[in-house]
Amino acid sequence: IYETDFINCILWDSLAKNTCEYCKKGDVIGVRGRLQTSTYEKDGEKKYSLDVIAEKITFLSSKKADE
Repeated sequence: IYETDFINCILWDSLAKNTCEYCKKGDVIGVRGRLQTSTYEKDGEKKYSLDVIAEKITFLSSKKADE
């Protein structure tokens, strides 16, 4: 059993399309990319965000295959 972390990842073009097509909830993936910081305002308060701009996705294991 893996510990779960939810990290914002931004994917573009064919990388986004392929990930949406082949990656399902519960799958374990590897993400290679770069970090990008940004700021935005919500309810009058300045918020900070750290995102991964994905360059490569590796499908490590499928929940279906593990069952």
